[in-house]
Amino acid sequence: MIILDTCILRGCGLGSSSADLLRTIRGSGIQRVAVPWVVMEELAAQHAVKYEKQYESAAAVLESLRKLTPWSGVPELRECDLDRVREHWRREYGSIVDVIPTSEEALREAAFREANGLAPSKIASSGSKSVKTGYRDVAIWMSAIEYGRQHPQETVYFVSSNTEDFGDGTSYRHPMSNDVVGLGSRFVHLTSLDQVVSRFTHPAEVDDQRVQAALARSTSLIAKAAFEDDDMAKSLRSGGFECILARRHLLSAEELAGRALAWVRPPDGVEVGTLRDVNVYRIGNREWFIATVRWHLAGPAVLEPGEDFVRWRSHDETATIGCSWETRVLCTLDEEDSRLVVLRSSAPQALSPEEFGRLSADDTMTVDSIQYALERVLHAGVRENSPQGIQWQMLVPKQGASYLESLLAEARQQYRTGRPSLVWEQQG
Repeated sequence: MIILDTCILRGCGLGSSSADLLRTIRGSGIQRVAVPWVVMEELAAQHAVKYEKQYESAAAVLESLRKLTPWSGVPELRECDLDRVREHWRREYGSIVDVIPTSEEALREAAFREANGLAPSKIASSGSKSVKTGYRDVAIWMSAIEYGRQHPQETVYFVSSNTEDFGDGTSYRHPMSNDVVGLGSRFVHLTSLDQVVSRFTHPAEVDDQRVQAALARSTSLIAKAAFEDDDMAKSLRSGGFECILARRHLLSAEELAGRALAWVRPPDGVEVGTLRDVNVYRIGNREWFIATVRWHLAGPAVLEPGEDFVRWRSHDETATIGCSWETRVLCTLDEEDSRLVVLRSSAPQALSPEEFGRLSADDTMTVDSIQYALERVLHAGVRENSPQGIQWQMLVPKQGASYLESLLAEARQQYRTGRPSLVWEQQG
């Protein structure tokens, strides 16, 4: 188990190559990567505090503008939802690390050591006063120590660049020296992320043909990821994602650019577009590569009508769409065991008509698949727009696809307003 201190995770940046390597180590399964609960909460709190300060500044500016404006219409800020900010950052950092508990005993020990200035806490001078610091440092340290004691078959790699308080691992101040007694070589103290990378990964030669073949084997995996991915959900909550629509008629075909709210099912038209920034690593006895890949996707989706879609009637509000999706992926080169993990991704963009024309997708949609897509739309709208505590219910209709289609407009309206009043009753 690799256990990171706050300074390591905060310093590497969520979109950095260092973060990608942590995701690689974690995704490979050779080592778990985690932070103590107190670290995750400290990181989330830091972002929430910054957000609150900016919110207060923005509110003050708007209030000043409102007083000087001789007409109405000055926008108002939504309520400052710090819980939502904290939860967002917990999810973001959760893409890199797991969370291990910080026990009540660890928190009690942290309070005791800070009160007494015992390592890794300390008593510092501030002018004429003495200041006791290090409560969280003790809680982090004790979380790592407790994990090592509770998992005697594992080696704990504790990583912190805070050598002033934690030391460099060659020796420890009392009572930290007593904490590691009995752990021996199972407790390894590292002071940088570079030491983690050099210990667990080894660069390997890039073979373009093997990389392309591995990606070609992974199209079903990327389709599933696109259907379930959190970044797709983010696009959904912000009004959908850009796409191109091909509406086939008897004698002509017309492509339109627009937005889709949700895939009805995993897209079945998938191909690799462009590929860049490829790095290959050997981790354990397996080779993995990290690459930025632009995928071309086509499949049925629920649409968000814009000006270009006004002409279509309600029964045309589900259709086959095409988009490109740029991802940073971790993938194996093993032909017998294909694995792919999306490390991070960008919002989907519309394909060109030429790119879309090269893809073939089954446009068959069932009642259940449309139902599931609409559930995702409503869930996203409720989470984004509704106050906490609002509940909604949707039961699978039995009347058939035409009944579903007649409700699409109302579902989209609820998605926009965040008023989840719709209840579909099961009949028959």
